[in-house]
Amino acid sequence: MTPPPSPTSTVTAAGPQLVEGRGELSDAVIRALRTGTAPVYAPGVVLKADPWGEDLQLALYLLYELHYRGFAEVGDAREWDPDLLRLRQAMEARFLHALRTELSDAPRSVEDVFAPLLVEPVDLADSLSHQLETDGELWQLREYAALRSLYHLKEADPHVWVIPRLTGRAKAAMVAIEYDEFGAGHADRIHARLFADLMTDLDLDPAYGRYLDQAPAPLLATVNLMSLFGLHRA
Repeated sequence: MTPPPSPTSTVTAAGPQLVEGRGELSDAVIRALRTGTAPVYAPGVVLKADPWGEDLQLALYLLYELHYRGFAEVGDAREWDPDLLRLRQAMEARFLHALRTELSDAPRSVEDVFAPLLVEPVDLADSLSHQLETDGELWQLREYAALRSLYHLKEADPHVWVIPRLTGRAKAAMVAIEYDEFGAGHADRIHARLFADLMTDLDLDPAYGRYLDQAPAPLLATVNLMSLFGLHRA
């Protein structure tokens, strides 16, 4: 009888292609994923890295993506590779320290955070969607949709991780929200699918992860933050 394949032999064919690195950390992660080896990087490089920079944010995104669809020709078992997880933990600590330092005056309670978000603003002058609708040009809308696709083509996926940690009304409410996010039983109404349809209408490539190579650090940081919060019990 032929023995079953080992976990390391399983690869994800449907995942996106790996991109080129933007510095020592992302180069180390990409090289490790391509070769199936441990990441190699200089001691102290994480502590010296710009927490908001292209290199660290891309490296974090690549490691988080292993928990979603992974990458083409990368073994699925790398999701739980201890060397990659150790590097990810160090970069997360750098990222979180920067967040806490720069947001030291942020609201301290859930109520204080959500109160202004639940009020419809009267002045839309600072609204990006308003700007795109009223004064934006087609190329700006296309660029915005291409970059935002890094999140919207997996819209609401990071939030699913919180469901096992909820109980009672909170769990029921969260599942109801996710049910709508995922099309309420209709594949053509899944929000990620609707965004892919928008990209097609804008003559963009709706393939998952297609525009990762063009995504700047601020965009990567936004998606990384949701993945970080979803994966951790903090």
